[in-house]
Amino acid sequence: MTHKAIVLDLDGTTLTEFNTVNDTLTEYVKELRERGVLVFIATGRTLKEARDVLPSDFHVDGTVTANGMSAFLGEDQISGHALSSDLVEKLAVKAGEWGIYYEIHPNDGGRIALKTDRSFMTKAATQPKPETVHENEWLSRQEAVQSKIHWTDELQTENVAKIYFFSRDKQAMEQWKAELEQVKERIAFTTASSTHHNVEVTVDGVSKATGITQLLDRFNLKKEEIMAVGDGENDLPLFKLVGHCVAMKNATGFVKEQADEVTEFSYKEDGLYHFLKKTFG
Repeated sequence: MTHKAIVLDLDGTTLTEFNTVNDTLTEYVKELRERGVLVFIATGRTLKEARDVLPSDFHVDGTVTANGMSAFLGEDQISGHALSSDLVEKLAVKAGEWGIYYEIHPNDGGRIALKTDRSFMTKAATQPKPETVHENEWLSRQEAVQSKIHWTDELQTENVAKIYFFSRDKQAMEQWKAELEQVKERIAFTTASSTHHNVEVTVDGVSKATGITQLLDRFNLKKEEIMAVGDGENDLPLFKLVGHCVAMKNATGFVKEQADEVTEFSYKEDGLYHFLKKTFG
């Protein structure tokens, strides 16, 4: 069956290791849309984060942000969710106590963290880079502590799309994830990871798949007509939804096992462009 639409993850898929998009991919996505193929983005990033890295001429038909917390048809928001204020405060304070790097991402505006946590969070993003941390995630953390995070005296807990957590230490992150699972027993929420060094918290029952479903309904598309490309565990709900799912070469073994196909090249090698060109001609 011909794919009428493709859903693209950003980090580790559409973006390079420098959080940019190659001109070859930008031009080819433009060509696909001119040929009638719908192009959607489904990312763990908020809308502001996505706009910060995508070229001004990289246009798509719909966008799902913050792992499904919001969905946009062009520039118009068609669905949105927010975490409870109590949960945001509880997890941010607990992360500070554990020494876990965190970012609170409002649905509108830039990310925030407490001034009192600035020192250890900056240290978490200081060289040398651990070998297992992906270049793009490391670059994002360095940019965040230097210029992206708004350091505040009090937490902003209203209208929060997600909380992002990071650790240089994989074992420390696994312990933090286990702690989040215990908190889940008292307060319902969803967790999703794109690498072994991070985890994001969003509203219970929300995922990239629930966000994309909003867009499919608007375009009257069947899941069999959709192809999705991604590299992280947060893409797995999407993989279960669509008719054909593709893992990037740089994806973990677990993600590759869930995919119908794996790209020949990684995100560092313009892998998405090569795959789409081979698939659509």
